[in-house]
Amino acid sequence: MTGAQPALQARYWAADRYQKVANRLSPLSVALCDRAALRAEENVLDVATATGNAALTAAERHCKVTAIDTDLHMLGVAQRRALDKNLQLTLRNYDAQNMPFPADLFDAVISAGGVQFAPDPAACAAELLRVCRPTGRIVVGSWGPASPITIMFEILHAVCPLVNSILACSTEWGTAKGLHRLFEGKATVEAEESFVHVEVPSVEEWADILCENFGPARLAIAESDAPTAAEIHQSLRTLFAQCTDGEAPSGNARLRMECLQAVVIPLTA
Repeated sequence: MTGAQPALQARYWAADRYQKVANRLSPLSVALCDRAALRAEENVLDVATATGNAALTAAERHCKVTAIDTDLHMLGVAQRRALDKNLQLTLRNYDAQNMPFPADLFDAVISAGGVQFAPDPAACAAELLRVCRPTGRIVVGSWGPASPITIMFEILHAVCPLVNSILACSTEWGTAKGLHRLFEGKATVEAEESFVHVEVPSVEEWADILCENFGPARLAIAESDAPTAAEIHQSLRTLFAQCTDGEAPSGNARLRMECLQAVVIPLTA
């Protein structure tokens, strides 16, 4: 996930720090790989992989996985994680809006909360379709306008305009209407308003993890005075307290994170 202007991303985004957030968001990747019904030996592309959650989940299912991202540091963490798990990934520093792959290469194209941040949604949607085989499927999970992730960005943007609002891309990719518009006449779209459960030590600790490790939150706090920084912490605690959905068997707090999960099937001529 991205949010800050490019010149500031290198300063506040750090892949190793971000992994502390990504670890908690892995249930979305598992849900999407389940929805894609991945089969062993299938050729799978993970778009905007970040530190590799979805790519590694697909590799664990014995797929042949290629993963792309525009952040080399994120790809480095994904590679290290793959080595730690003894999994094979092909990693490429490619832009989702212009992928130098031949057409009809992949059986499944997946993206877990990443592709929605592409600056040109139409170009990105066209590329996903181009590289997906006519008999394949595209499976995306996106944070919708009412998701806690989108609301978090709005909280940060209100305090620090250097953190971008993501309402537009959340409406484009995170609603059924937006997805139907993106793929109109080119694919069928089966979109479901859904959710994943994310386990965190506590709401308070989750807010601390975000403020210390999530690039946009770090940026907003760095650009704020002490009282405003304290307000950011409190706003995030309040936001995620509203998402609490009981306690996990591990004893961790369980957060309900709304998202749109969609299967896109290319139309054959």
